[in-house]
Amino acid sequence: MAPRTRECTVCKHYGLETGQPEKLEHTKLFDEGDRVVNVLLCRKHSVDLFKQGQKNFLLDHYQILNEVINSDEPKFIELLEKTYRNNMDRIF
Repeated sequence: MAPRTRECTVCKHYGLETGQPEKLEHTKLFDEGDRVVNVLLCRKHSVDLFKQGQKNFLLDHYQILNEVINSDEPKFIELLEKTYRNNMDRIF
């Protein structure tokens, strides 16, 4: 199996190139059961997460769910889907 390249979790799902993979930040997100979901984020997405908070950050990127067929980040996708489903009234 080929080694995974270091990419921002959000950029990867949008099909964007992650600039400076050596500067990615390990970030912890939490689901309702306080289980940790580890993700790598580029500086831009890390700052967005800090400014918006986890729920708003995830809701901002709910459209990833519409595009995903397969992902090597299943825990991130699962958390994104749960947040979206629990807050659909805030999106529409």
